[in-house]
Amino acid sequence: MKPRPKTPQSRDITKIIEDVVAKVHSGLVVVYTDYNEETREEQEPGISYVFGNTQYIKAYLDEMSKGQYGADEKLPMIALFTPIVEDRNNPDYHAVVKVNILIACKTNRDWSNEQRRDYSFASVLRPIYARFLEELKADGRLDFGYKDNIRHSYSENYSYGKYGAFTSTGDEVSEPIDAIDIRNLELKITHQNCRIQ
Repeated sequence: MKPRPKTPQSRDITKIIEDVVAKVHSGLVVVYTDYNEETREEQEPGISYVFGNTQYIKAYLDEMSKGQYGADEKLPMIALFTPIVEDRNNPDYHAVVKVNILIACKTNRDWSNEQRRDYSFASVLRPIYARFLEELKADGRLDFGYKDNIRHSYSENYSYGKYGAFTSTGDEVSEPIDAIDIRNLELKITHQNCRIQ
């Protein structure tokens, strides 16, 4: 009996990012700090993934807040913002895209910027960001060239946690978050048979 041919992996960017996020937890260690400033180390934490426009992502966060475990089920989270324009004019690639990503974790509105830096960014968000980049490089559907250079802009947003995060229509996200904004993340999606999967 012949082995069945391997099912090709999707070239849909929302699916590629979903697959990457599903692997980010592997080997990841984060340190959570609660409202009493007590810490808890967690190995391989769950990281949720959502894609959509700001209103859709807000609705997702609001709906998850209604669950039994609230923020623990939805955060930390990696969100991919849509719409996404795919440039399909380069014959060397299936598509070239520039996407915007948000990496978020829960926070305490009463924390100072110094506490946010230590509790949210250094202990949770930056480790997730580093693993996310590692998994992007490891995905065979993406090509970053021989230097593995991932072109993007990076910013740590301290104001979301203190003053709230808002959608493009002015609606506030249900609970305070700290977040890393990744802008113009350039991804070159290879053709189906370009690289070993």
